[in-house]
Amino acid sequence: MNRDATTTPTAARLSALALAAAATLCLAGTAHADTRCGTALQNDVCLEANPTCPPAPAPLGPGTGSWPLFQSNLQHTGDSAAAGPTCGKVLWTRKLRGKILSSASLVHNATAGLEELYVPVGKAPVCALDPADGSVRWCGTNNKGKYVDRSTPAVGNGHLLYVGTRDNDLWAINVAEDKQKPSVEWRQKICTDGDVTTPPAIGANGVVYMGSDSLGAGTLMAMCPGDKRQPKWCINPIGGGIRNASPALSVDGHHLYITIGGSALGAFDPETGAELWRVQLEPPGSVGRAPNYAPVVNPSSGKIYLGTKSGIWEITPGVDGAGKETGTGRLLFDTRGSNGQRVYTPPALDVSRATLVFGASRGNDSTLYVTDLDGKLKWQRAGLSGRFRNNPPVIDRDGRIYLAFAKGVYAFNPDGTTVWALASTRSFSASPILAEGRLYVGTTNGLMMAVGCSNG
Repeated sequence: MNRDATTTPTAARLSALALAAAATLCLAGTAHADTRCGTALQNDVCLEANPTCPPAPAPLGPGTGSWPLFQSNLQHTGDSAAAGPTCGKVLWTRKLRGKILSSASLVHNATAGLEELYVPVGKAPVCALDPADGSVRWCGTNNKGKYVDRSTPAVGNGHLLYVGTRDNDLWAINVAEDKQKPSVEWRQKICTDGDVTTPPAIGANGVVYMGSDSLGAGTLMAMCPGDKRQPKWCINPIGGGIRNASPALSVDGHHLYITIGGSALGAFDPETGAELWRVQLEPPGSVGRAPNYAPVVNPSSGKIYLGTKSGIWEITPGVDGAGKETGTGRLLFDTRGSNGQRVYTPPALDVSRATLVFGASRGNDSTLYVTDLDGKLKWQRAGLSGRFRNNPPVIDRDGRIYLAFAKGVYAFNPDGTTVWALASTRSFSASPILAEGRLYVGTTNGLMMAVGCSNG
């Protein structure tokens, strides 16, 4: 593929106004826990940021378990060390109040001594289920808010669950509490009317990264770990909306990647928020409510893969002749030029088999593609009826591919043959997650289900 994109000069990336604002890091001021969008914060959403975080107790970083973060890990590869189910039997279902528009998390809870399934649903905004039988351990918190939308919960820092909602908030919920309505330790408001639909990410040092659309201008924020609300750094505006796309981290934790406006990839210093480079892949445009343009980082090579309206891009970090960090992009697999299909969801990366798995759609005409890391097509499933939106595939340790799409859940072998298919009367708008011998997925009408071979 001969379409390349390289890091562009600041003046040429976007409008001068947006870029000047995007380069400004808001590190001044002190936090006021009870302030909710007064005049000062409306004028400067970054006013409270302070680079010195309060002390926070160990453990810090993402929680342990089968699926603690969006697409399994901080690189968003969507692959699992577990062997997924070889049967499409529904083991249990649980009807919850509200829509399930994003995937759940499955994390070990030290207080309970076992894994808990955290489901983002409706206005709850999260329910905790027993993954063994689907029984509800708790549903809702001691706060009320608006819809959780497409923010997959991230669990870590010992006892906190982080999730974004459409009331412009990132919530920090104490999931260690053994009670019916867990406490919300804090809620971070984005005071530029910015829904927080991004799945947050938790760095190894416990810092929580999240983004907001902020009326199409975009906000990127890092929150300190611990029970006290404190923004560490903040960028607003960043020069394009951040909607549904979760920030990703390099394996060494030295680079934070985020998709801006669905058309550019930015690399930032996770500690300070300083922008290291930005590569514009396509002309700037609106993000849309349903697409998810989250970046995927190859833990072996450090390359980043990104789905856009054109297809799948590969971005290679590097250093120029002056010793400055850069990023160079090339269109790895063109879906739009060949059949008019667009990629509205991140690819899944099978690291051990060096393959990318992704879906592309033109209206309700969709195709599931599998390529190697050079963009060479290995196989495809064309003629799928439905749309890929915010529902990337996931991959188990044996290379089996699992997909929740339209009104069905599917399992494919690495060679593309079907393992099983499960039809549903309701639609799926989010990815499944994997555990040993099981798959968990929710429908748009709030039905959570476990799929496997047996309850044994």
